[in-house]
Amino acid sequence: MNKHSLLYIIKLIILVVSVVYTLDKVVYFGLETLNKNVYTGASGGKVNQFLREKDNLDFIVLGSSRANHHVDNIKISKNSFNMGLDGTKIAFSATLLKTLPTNKAQIILLHISPKHSLDSNYKGDDIEGLSKLYHQNNIIKEEYNALGKNKIMNQIFWSLNFNGTVMGLFKNYFFPNYDINTYSGYDPLYITDEQKRIFKTVLENKINEPCLNEPKLNSIYERYLDEISLFCKENNKKLILFTAPIYQDDCKNDDDILGKILKQKNIEYWNMTSFFNENNSLNYWRDNSHLSNTGAEIFTDSLKLKLNQLK
Repeated sequence: MNKHSLLYIIKLIILVVSVVYTLDKVVYFGLETLNKNVYTGASGGKVNQFLREKDNLDFIVLGSSRANHHVDNIKISKNSFNMGLDGTKIAFSATLLKTLPTNKAQIILLHISPKHSLDSNYKGDDIEGLSKLYHQNNIIKEEYNALGKNKIMNQIFWSLNFNGTVMGLFKNYFFPNYDINTYSGYDPLYITDEQKRIFKTVLENKINEPCLNEPKLNSIYERYLDEISLFCKENNKKLILFTAPIYQDDCKNDDDILGKILKQKNIEYWNMTSFFNENNSLNYWRDNSHLSNTGAEIFTDSLKLKLNQLK
């Protein structure tokens, strides 16, 4: 290959990279503009609504689906939001908690799973649900980087942060499925007779899961627990961790271990896995770890009573 051919190839590569880079930024800023106007749906709209309203809230629920579907926050406070989201864990919730305003009195009810908190394999991957806000929110960017999720290709090609969510964004932009003026984040699970029958069959054939062998608090969970505890103490927040009811809890060992750890850290923890044990009914359940709307309303009433006793 002669000198002129090599120079031509280099110029061509530079041109292609420049065009791709420019197109990526055009696509990214287009998607960013779209995302800023979406306030419904799990693909980003619910987070956007939370970030828009968070500074004025008095009561906030955070956590996974067991927060989202179990706590009717409006029954507890009219000025509240349930930011529970299916599939999320401590990294996602703690990051959003850190975006809350400083020195404003707020009650934070955060769901925590004993099983997940003692899982040595947890790497904080759930924070990737906030990836589209990486270049827009410094707190999210810092947490993303701290977990080592800032992949080099995503740093170069920003539109990659929208992977897997574009269709959801377009759907919720053009066809929002609820009114955000009346939506407070709580998503009850309504069950049918067929679902009750299926759950009953599942229970009859259920095989108990073994307890964890010598469980230890995951290092990422521990870091986030320490950080959000300090954040809340320094910024006039009341932090309460809770574990929602489970129909059949195969292992109480992890509950006890987590409870002892949180007590040592002076973090208030309500373990309510056995809440329905003395008065249980299949009408209260969608599956082994998710309450129906009926069960959630009963559970919420109990939470409200406990919160009122703190005042």
